[in-house]
Amino acid sequence: MNRHLSPVFLPGLLALVLAKLALHIYTNTLWSWHRDEFLYLSLGRHPDWGYWSNPPLIGWVSAFLQSTVGDSLFAIRLFPMLVSCGLIVLVVWMARELGAGRYGQFLAGAAMLLTPANLRPGMLFQPVMPDIFFWAVLAYLAIRYINTEHRRYIIYFGVVFGLGFLNKYSTVFALLGIAGGLLLSPYRRVLWSPSAALAALAATLLVLPNLIWQYSHGFPVVAHMQELAENQLVNVRVVDFLTAQLFMNLSVIPVWVAGLIWFFRPANRRYRLLGWYFVLVFLVLLLLRGKPYYTLGLYPPLIAAGAVWWEAALRRAWLQVAFPLLMALILLPALPLGLPVLPLPKMLSYCNYLIEEVGFEGPMRWEDGRIHPLPQDYADMMGWEELGRLAVEACRAAEGENILLYCENYGQAGAVDYYGQGQGIPPAVSFSDTYRLWLPRTTSANTLIYINDEMGEDVAGLFEDIRAIGAIANPHARERGTTVYLCRNPRQPLGPFWSERVAEAAGR
Repeated sequence: MNRHLSPVFLPGLLALVLAKLALHIYTNTLWSWHRDEFLYLSLGRHPDWGYWSNPPLIGWVSAFLQSTVGDSLFAIRLFPMLVSCGLIVLVVWMARELGAGRYGQFLAGAAMLLTPANLRPGMLFQPVMPDIFFWAVLAYLAIRYINTEHRRYIIYFGVVFGLGFLNKYSTVFALLGIAGGLLLSPYRRVLWSPSAALAALAATLLVLPNLIWQYSHGFPVVAHMQELAENQLVNVRVVDFLTAQLFMNLSVIPVWVAGLIWFFRPANRRYRLLGWYFVLVFLVLLLLRGKPYYTLGLYPPLIAAGAVWWEAALRRAWLQVAFPLLMALILLPALPLGLPVLPLPKMLSYCNYLIEEVGFEGPMRWEDGRIHPLPQDYADMMGWEELGRLAVEACRAAEGENILLYCENYGQAGAVDYYGQGQGIPPAVSFSDTYRLWLPRTTSANTLIYINDEMGEDVAGLFEDIRAIGAIANPHARERGTTVYLCRNPRQPLGPFWSERVAEAAGR
């Protein structure tokens, strides 16, 4: 079905994008690297068709950025910043497709600018921001097909799903949700149409190299998901999941709730599959104890539809001005949790106020299920440069010796590799995440630099001379206490000991 579409409100859209850019340019380097960003930097130094816990796209993007704009904090964080700006543009287009005029389009873009869900993901170099974007593109293509019934949008859907899958495997939930929504809509015939078969073929061709890689490596993503379920998802409580949904889109709750209602109104029956899409995926993630942010990709179409609803409801000019201002005022008290705009002392006071006075603990509950003084992401952005200096100091103390540099987790390994660049230190090795795929099978080293929060009994029994070079002292870093040990004079050759540990890891 073709219908007249109002033109995109370009001045308003440009203003929103510039505001988004300015906000991130100011905040992106106020705090340091995040633990996960070090992993994705490392993937860029080993481009491949797959990794232990990630599909390959983030590694390819990392390799491209490092070879073009460099690996500074500002340069690497350009990518999520630009993707988050693209999401604002996409939501404006989506609102236009749903019937929004100039004000509705502006309101949709303003809501995406002012929601916490598009703030921190737009800062950190992770697959999260592209994941939200790909889910939004899938919803946009579904709307375009409803409006035009052009088969090409079905094929585009397959291509975008394939790219989204190469970014994050959770895109499968989006596919299942859209399919479920189609089954509950008059468009269910699409599922067995020739165009859907072509879309499936396109998606298969895109994801097949990664599936082959997974098969050839014994499907490490399955082991990763098992570890995730046992160590992290088991601590996700239903009440925290639901509370996080409200907080992540706190300032735009009236918009996305109105959007969900709009999709289920009788007059909008042909768009109802987008409402079912939200409901089905939300319930699946809730039942599977998914992390709260897994749902972020569901909200852009709700925000677009909500903007259409509010445009019709707000007839007076002063209400049209007041409504986005109200969203901004609601965001301001919660902004420090969305972006690290406060220095550490003020951030600590702010979080303590939320816990003690407001009784709002959710953002400070870490993966271990306990409440901490800071959100986990913030604690994960401290202590890394200190660790890098200690590792370099240990290597210089062992200068001329054959060194094996071991780190207990990928954050430590990535930080040591990053801050050790040009310092003449060996690459870090670790049994954590994708680092285990790059392990040397053998070693001729006789000196071990061991980085962990405590000395392992097997290592302590192997070496006669063990000296602690130093530990991360920052009391608010998640890695506080992580120590760099210099281990010399092995009681038996280090090579067989290492090969045995590598074999054990390969057998798990």
